[in-house]
Amino acid sequence: MFQPSYFKQTDKQQMLKFIQAYPMASLVSMSSAGLVGNHIPMLVIERDGDFILQGHVAKVNSICQDLDKSVDVLAMFHGPNAYVSPSWYPSKKTDPKTVPTWNYVAVHVSGSISFHQDKSWLKEHLKNLSNTHEKSVNESWQLSDAPVDYIDKMLKAIVGVEITISDIKGNTKMSQNHPQQNRQGVIEGFSSLGQTDAASWVENPNKYADE
Repeated sequence: MFQPSYFKQTDKQQMLKFIQAYPMASLVSMSSAGLVGNHIPMLVIERDGDFILQGHVAKVNSICQDLDKSVDVLAMFHGPNAYVSPSWYPSKKTDPKTVPTWNYVAVHVSGSISFHQDKSWLKEHLKNLSNTHEKSVNESWQLSDAPVDYIDKMLKAIVGVEITISDIKGNTKMSQNHPQQNRQGVIEGFSSLGQTDAASWVENPNKYADE
């Protein structure tokens, strides 16, 4: 990941909180045929001082059989992103030397991957995953709501994934390299298009610093 100084994330805890807020990972791994991409929702856990990503894939997924473990995998997490028009910059009225850009937030995690097929591990993982995301649902679903024999059948069709994080990098590119008047113009521009999530990141690029 290219990290200009204006946008480089340095706070590991903020980046981990970002992953919790935007948990869908684009997972890139190396196979005998070259690079392979998968898309997996993941949880962040801490174990013995290490931070670990947990998820699962279908047992028939090629990553379970054809993986070059000599190379770390890369999990990319993406937050809000949006086109920025130069017309939103008040400074354009006096200095027309400006061009469009794209604002975004992203975190890249690399590390070693391992797989789990143990039934108890998988059930605990699925319980944690569903409980995490059901918090915002009015009538929340629990793993115990489904018949035991049905869950047991589903468990046989998946493989658990763990990535022990060895490196984490992040960029928050939300107009920090512009004066406040231009930043306010971008906030108003995003808001006018209904891109309120992106607007909130321009307003506060360190959203998770105080949480």
